[in-house]
Amino acid sequence: MYHFIVLAYLAVAASATSYFLTVFAPGTEVDGAIINAAGNGFYLSLDGPSTYCPTFVKDCPVVQGTLVKDDLTAMAVEVPGGQQIYTAADGEVRFMSAHSNQMSPGATVGGWFNETVVAAPSTCASGDDAAQPPRFVFDFQPPDRSGAGGVKICPDVPQSARDTGAGYALYVGTRAFNQSFCVDAVGLNLVPRDVEVGAYQYN
Repeated sequence: MYHFIVLAYLAVAASATSYFLTVFAPGTEVDGAIINAAGNGFYLSLDGPSTYCPTFVKDCPVVQGTLVKDDLTAMAVEVPGGQQIYTAADGEVRFMSAHSNQMSPGATVGGWFNETVVAAPSTCASGDDAAQPPRFVFDFQPPDRSGAGGVKICPDVPQSARDTGAGYALYVGTRAFNQSFCVDAVGLNLVPRDVEVGAYQYN
């Protein structure tokens, strides 16, 4: 069984142009799952993100998947004004619609940090479990320290997202978090991509 010890954390991830997200939750069914953007939220089990590019744009960027900026506060998009990532009061991680700065009441921005974790020593460890290298993951703590923090992968998703195949939604631990049957992930892997944007905009 995988247990982790936090070594240190940094304010932002290592330098790269953009990143896609996967779940780091060893020993669970969601470990390694790719996270995609749809319906202004983040979900697992989707074939890809929900995107849009208006007809007046002459050269729409090729969709590169769901990509975010290195501090996990914005989507990697071309649309003017960008699309900010925020945390709803209930802990759901969401992103703003294009051409809007509207967030739900009680929402916050930020709280993400880069954390270094290693497997805890074990007298019975053998093989791959005995020599796991340090891992660098993104974890969450509410900016006002009002909640327990941590990354949660939860099965309660809106019907609109479930209709497209989503099986889990991305949440974090806030004071008002009240989801059940969630997987407590160690964190999120930010996998670098050498592209500026992942889509014109995400929907």
